Amino acid sequence: MTTRILVYRVGAFGDTLLLAFLFKKLRISYANVHITLAANPNYASPLLDSGLIHEILDGGALPFRLLYSEQTQENDALYRLIEQYDRCMFYTADISGELANRLNSYGLNKCLLQSPFPPASEEIHISDWMTRSWSFLGAIWREKLILKPSQKNLVFAANTLNEFGIDDEFFVVHPGGGGKNKWVPPEILAPVVRRYAYESGQHPVIIEGPADFVACENFQRFYGDVIPVFKDITPTVLSGIFSMSSAYFGGDSGVSHLASLYAPRATILYGPDSNMRAWHPIGNGTLCIPWETIRG
Repeated sequence: MTTRILVYRVGAFGDTLLLAFLFKKLRISYANVHITLAANPNYASPLLDSGLIHEILDGGALPFRLLYSEQTQENDALYRLIEQYDRCMFYTADISGELANRLNSYGLNKCLLQSPFPPASEEIHISDWMTRSWSFLGAIWREKLILKPSQKNLVFAANTLNEFGIDDEFFVVHPGGGGKNKWVPPEILAPVVRRYAYESGQHPVIIEGPADFVACENFQRFYGDVIPVFKDITPTVLSGIFSMSSAYFGGDSGVSHLASLYAPRATILYGPDSNMRAWHPIGNGTLCIPWETIRG
């Protein structure tokens, strides 16, 4: 018999990827499970592509908008969705308690509700916090993860590399991040990248997202040499590129969380505006370093 589980978590790219640990535990705990994630479909796509979850629903569309509707209707679309699952977890704020009352009004004893973020006083990693309400999973433990893209996606990634004429070993750099205050200063990142290029004999490629143009331009200026720039690559293809690379270097960003799960090695540089303890990536082979420790 298949246990059907629904997890609702609408947030940033890194928030979504940090659910990977929970999904791994759920798959280990159940002999036969079907996991549906309601989130930003673009952010969740690598988890689906790697087989960690089975289905994606758009967490920003109907029927999830009914979670915050002022009027509750018996047997509405949200009720009918929840009825299909054995367990449902909603990671969302509910300061007033109205959402809990709404879920209780459905009369379905299968819904868990938890804030997406722990209280400021909690000394706990986000991935551990996500498992707290799943008491049946047992004691909290966390292992480093490594995910593999689907074979189909590896072909897409290889085609992208071929378009840029990259046919030998390479590594990836992402100078941008989740806000300008989290960009690694180029005068710090460029020497780190140049050192790895010299020691490995490999060439870097740059990942540039929609908001990364200035950060990438500043990095190129400090680095000196011209580096291929991959722009607006989808998360699934990006996961394939990471898995085919030798290493990754970047700052506090959703892209770094993705690289942590797929790249053989990932070095993440954190500044004073980042909470490295609670939000560090959970992938295998990941090294997290405060950037002020390598200044100069």
